[in-house]
Amino acid sequence: MSVEVRTGARLHFGLLDVAPPFGGCGVMIDGPLTCVRVSSSTTFECDQRHRDRILGIVDRWQQMTGRASRPAVTIEVVSAAPSHNGLGSGTQLSLAISLALLKQTAPERPTRECVLRLANRGRRSAVGSHGFFEPGLIVEGLDRSQASDLERADGCQLNPIDRRISLPDSWRAGVVLMDAALPSETISGDEEQQQFDALQPASDEVRSRLVDILTRELIPSVEHSDFHSFADAITRYNRSSGELFSSVQGGPYNGEATTRLIEQLIASGHCGVGQSSWGPGVFMWFESEEAATLASRDWDKRFPGTKLLVQRPLRNAKHH
Repeated sequence: MSVEVRTGARLHFGLLDVAPPFGGCGVMIDGPLTCVRVSSSTTFECDQRHRDRILGIVDRWQQMTGRASRPAVTIEVVSAAPSHNGLGSGTQLSLAISLALLKQTAPERPTRECVLRLANRGRRSAVGSHGFFEPGLIVEGLDRSQASDLERADGCQLNPIDRRISLPDSWRAGVVLMDAALPSETISGDEEQQQFDALQPASDEVRSRLVDILTRELIPSVEHSDFHSFADAITRYNRSSGELFSSVQGGPYNGEATTRLIEQLIASGHCGVGQSSWGPGVFMWFESEEAATLASRDWDKRFPGTKLLVQRPLRNAKHH
C-alpha cells in the first residue's frame, strides 16, 4: 500500500519587505512537477538524494506522534522541480513528503496545520505554503499588523492570504532556466540568511508603492482578464521588489547572466518578465497557448544556453 502526492511549482514575483512580516505575491503553476511516494515497508528507508530533508521531517513526525522509532515506510522522491532556481522546490518537496507521510501513517485525514508543522517552511514567503493547499495567484502580508492563526512548531507564523484569485484558463507562464554551464548566481540556506541580514528594511514609501501595484493594478487586471495590464504590473512590481535586494545582488536582478537574459527577453517583445525569488529562474507570461507555442519556435537559436518551459497556472491542488 502506498500514497502518492503531486504538486506543482511556485513563481514568486517579489517580497513587499526584507524584514518580518515580509509579505509578497506569487502564483502556483503546474510544473515542473514534484511527486513523492510513501509506501508501507518492514523498515524505514528513504531516498538518499534528499536524505537530510526527509530525516528532518521524520524527526518532527516522531515528536508530533510520540513514536520512539521511525515509521516503517519507504519514502521515494519520484520527481522534483530543479532546486535553487526560484521555483519554491524545497517548500513543495517538504510539503509533499509531509502530507504523504501523514496520509500513510495516520488513519484520519491530515490537517493543514500538521502538514505545515512537519514541513517547517514559509518563514519569509507564505505563497508556496498556502499555494500547496489552495493554488492560484496569492497575495499575502499586505498589512504589517496582521497576525496569522496558523501556528508553527518553531514559533513562526504564516502570513494569512489577503487575496487568492485564479488566473484566466488561457494564460500561460513561461519558465526560463539557464544551462548549468552558464555562470548564474544561486542563493540558498545559510548564504540566503546572510544576504537578508545585510539588507535594510523597505521604507514606508517603497512598501506602499509595492502594495499599490498589487492592489490597484495587478489584482484588478486579473479580475478583468486584462492580460497586458497584468503583464505590465508584474514586470514593474518584480523590478521594484528586486531593488530591495540591490545592495547584495548588484541591481534588481541577481547577477549579470540573469540581468542580461531579462533585458534580452524584454527587448525581444516578451512581457510579464521577471526573476522568480532569488533566480536564476526567469518567468514571462503569454496570453494564450498559441502565443507560447509561437515563442517556443527556434528558442535555442534566439536564447542559447536556456530552455523554455510552458506551464499552466494551477487552479486546483494536484494532490487532492
